[in-house]
Amino acid sequence: MRRWDAMTPHALIFPRTCNTSDRRTIRWFECELIDDTGARRVRSKAFFSVGEAKSWASAQGYPVDETDARNAQ
Repeated sequence: MRRWDAMTPHALIFPRTCNTSDRRTIRWFECELIDDTGARRVRSKAFFSVGEAKSWASAQGYPVDETDARNAQ
């Protein structure tokens, strides 16, 4: 399992869920980008799969650890 030190830019993926008034459950994923300036959750982007979130984070220059990606599912 690969772990990042505080100075290595990387992303974490978090699952989010919401229950609607008509009892549907909506699930999406958010990314938290971590680098030497700190961590920031990107709430303006909703990803409907871990793969989509991972691809976006990698394109921004923040790789995602495979173990973290599996844990988000």
